[in-house]
Amino acid sequence: MRDIRSDLRERLGSIEQDRERLKASIQRQLEELDQMEIGVKALLDQEERRFAASNGSGNGHAADDGTTPLARLIISLLKNSPRPLTVDEFKTAAATARFDFGEKSPGRVIHWGLVGMQQGGIVEKKGGRWQLKEVTQ
Repeated sequence: MRDIRSDLRERLGSIEQDRERLKASIQRQLEELDQMEIGVKALLDQEERRFAASNGSGNGHAADDGTTPLARLIISLLKNSPRPLTVDEFKTAAATARFDFGEKSPGRVIHWGLVGMQQGGIVEKKGGRWQLKEVTQ
């Protein structure tokens, strides 16, 4: 009778490798879904404001709350994100939301927008990720 223990150990190792590959693939898919969700929530937030403004004033223009469209997008993304975001994550979400950067580099525009918002006390950077500044009272 043949000893198959080494074959079974090899098969066990193969199963462990398959499990790790599957976990990594699922994690990537979940991260992609998170980014899509953030983008769609940002779009929905924009459309809600636009709809409210057009029904409220009748002129079809969204009311300006004193911030730029980029700042509103950044705030919306951070409010709807379960965790702080990197500039690359902002870029992905902005692309999903079809935010118009014109001829400018989205990464640079977002970076400097975040820096300006940081100076204004709206956001803060911790460990390479951006989040809404915590308000202490």
